[in-house]
Amino acid sequence: MRKKYMFAWLFLLPLIFFVSMTGCAKEGSQTTPQEKSVLDKVQSAGILRVGYFIFEPTIMHDKNGKPYGVFVDMVEQIAKDLRWKVEYKQIDLKNFAAALQSGDFDLSIGATFASPNRASGVAFTHPIFYLGYTGIAASDKAARFRTWADLDQSGVRVAVKQGSAIGDYVRRNFTKATIIALEEPALSAPLAAVPGQADVGLMNQVTVHSYLRDNPKANVKEILADQPVEFTGVSWAVRQGDPKWLEFVNTAINYLEDTGRTQEWEKKYKIPYLYHEQRQFQFDSGERKGTITR
Repeated sequence: MRKKYMFAWLFLLPLIFFVSMTGCAKEGSQTTPQEKSVLDKVQSAGILRVGYFIFEPTIMHDKNGKPYGVFVDMVEQIAKDLRWKVEYKQIDLKNFAAALQSGDFDLSIGATFASPNRASGVAFTHPIFYLGYTGIAASDKAARFRTWADLDQSGVRVAVKQGSAIGDYVRRNFTKATIIALEEPALSAPLAAVPGQADVGLMNQVTVHSYLRDNPKANVKEILADQPVEFTGVSWAVRQGDPKWLEFVNTAINYLEDTGRTQEWEKKYKIPYLYHEQRQFQFDSGERKGTITR
């Protein structure tokens, strides 16, 4: 009788061992520690690595090449509150997503228009403010372009920045005009192409405003100031798959806005077109003032 039970146990031992090992393997796969959040890494190192590109008044360079502006003020305040050091790295709009995903930096404050195309590669914060797009033309030709349809005409050369929201807009909507997509890193490149390389240059309202202010002898004029298009939220970005870090950055942005600090910094730089309401804003082209409601 004992021999019978002994043979039964000898038969069951391999099965018990197999089930036991399978369970351990399954349990081990469930408890494998996940990759740390960027928040944990930043807190541990005490260093926040920030990617940026020039976009007045959010980010500019002083005479020594040091970044400053609304977004820099915001980041520096967050870092001060958490006792972090900030390291900056200048990048370009067209490669910020790849650089962010590869870990070149922890946070992109590059004043980026959030779009589905870009969201396929990065995770955006909630919008900090909203902007639309207008353009410029030579002063003696500006009256010709009263509507967006006037731009989409045979023989009209329209300059845009490659990878920009306005570039996507004209590709979707223009069928007759010649589209000149520029790869230069400067946001003002499409504006500098007028007159000469292009008849019309299109860019966001802030860049148009600052370009006209800084180039009073350029003999160009803003067009479509009362008809901005692609009215889109401007956001920061983080790598995808890190909800803890994204939640922290959003909380920090909310705090600075709720306490009025963001608005104070915006006023300091005296640049119009930073709208906190998505559907209603004021415009001031120097000739007309009013309100546009979407």
